[in-house]
Amino acid sequence: MVFFEMFFEKVYEFFEDILWLEEKKWTKMYITSLFFIIIFSNIIGMLLEFPSNVFGLIQEWSNLAIANPGSIWHPVLEHYIKIPTADINFNVAMAVIGVLIVIYEQFKFLGFWKALYEYAPIWGKNYIPFERGNLPKYVDLPVFLLVKAFDILISLFLGVLEVIGHGAKIISLSFRLFGNVTSGWLLMIMLVWAVSGLTTNIFDIQFPIIAPVILHLQALLVALIQALVFPLLIAIFIKVAKVH
Repeated sequence: MVFFEMFFEKVYEFFEDILWLEEKKWTKMYITSLFFIIIFSNIIGMLLEFPSNVFGLIQEWSNLAIANPGSIWHPVLEHYIKIPTADINFNVAMAVIGVLIVIYEQFKFLGFWKALYEYAPIWGKNYIPFERGNLPKYVDLPVFLLVKAFDILISLFLGVLEVIGHGAKIISLSFRLFGNVTSGWLLMIMLVWAVSGLTTNIFDIQFPIIAPVILHLQALLVALIQALVFPLLIAIFIKVAKVH
């Protein structure tokens, strides 16, 4: 319990440094909770399928995993338990909520109309600077109108890209987590299968215990990295959204 409290505090302080101390506590708690939800989901999956490896159910485990990637590869539990982070619906739900919080924080920080203008700058945002009065009068006004028209077009185009960017964030966040977790489990299956066949053919022994332990430690590292990347990106999106 003491170890968990210390770990929680370190993770909280890590995200607090990214979001600044002035950020509201509920936002930092949300980001920290995301980290623990993802890492616990990954670790639970490892703990449930670990005994099947140790007791030599390699062939059955591999066939089930290939036929149904993302499931808990155990002959009894495969139809009842599934790793949450290997379910695309779970990841999309977390990504949608995260992006909605990013938009909410942006509107609250900048104000409704100012934040709305970031997406629909109908008067432009002066991306093309132009000082009037340096040209003859009959040239100055037409050039100003032309520059202003281009500035408005560029501003509106970038505003549309901002809207599309939020949708891209949802897709990238959810599919990155889903792809990395699913591919990680499949890679571990192939490694376990390869080690099992290698030890059987060369040393004539059936899958020593040390091999799956090492592979699961590697999977634990992958689970930790993936649990860190998802909330870290959400925290960065929140911070960037508040920059006018």
